[in-house]
Amino acid sequence: MRRQVAGGNDDSMNTSYKIIFAHGDDASRAVVTEMLKVLGHQLQLVTHSGREMIAAVKEQPPELLISGVRLSDMDGIESLVECGKQEPIPSIIVSKETDQDKVERALQDHVMAYLAEPVQTHDLRPAIFLVMQRFSQFQELREENEELREALQLRKWVERAKGLLMKQRDLDEEGAYKQLRRMATDKRTKIGEVAKTLVEADELLSES
Repeated sequence: MRRQVAGGNDDSMNTSYKIIFAHGDDASRAVVTEMLKVLGHQLQLVTHSGREMIAAVKEQPPELLISGVRLSDMDGIESLVECGKQEPIPSIIVSKETDQDKVERALQDHVMAYLAEPVQTHDLRPAIFLVMQRFSQFQELREENEELREALQLRKWVERAKGLLMKQRDLDEEGAYKQLRRMATDKRTKIGEVAKTLVEADELLSES
């Protein structure tokens, strides 16, 4: 369960997150780590290594990833991309202006926010709030797209099943649809599931 950070009136802005933070520079890593602690976040892992970050994410995904561009053993952006392959994770890249080209690539690819170094507390707090809001919106769109894909696929099954019933039972399109709907009601399931079962059963019979 997420904790609320003391101070402030906006609960969303004050939410405490489980964070994995990686940075190749010892001084920068220490400074940002202290800022995250002051802001009340839970540091799941602080490391200089991209490989350690990736391994930790696979073992227990955090709620937020923050990484410098240059880590001790690999590129920070590549590490974030690798971390998000199994399941998207909100991510922030920390970078100097000299890394601008890499940052632009990161924003196009996977990372949702960018912080210029040296990082300041008054920039870090709203950046975390913003990236979590963006990620929440991203997840909603992702779920909507998945539901749309499923609906389109089920519609394809229905169209194919109607064609089968029209051919096998000499029905018109409306009659075939009513038959499917009646079967779904009898089985207490969705019409798309009934249609899929009919089509798959017909394919099995055709192969035998």
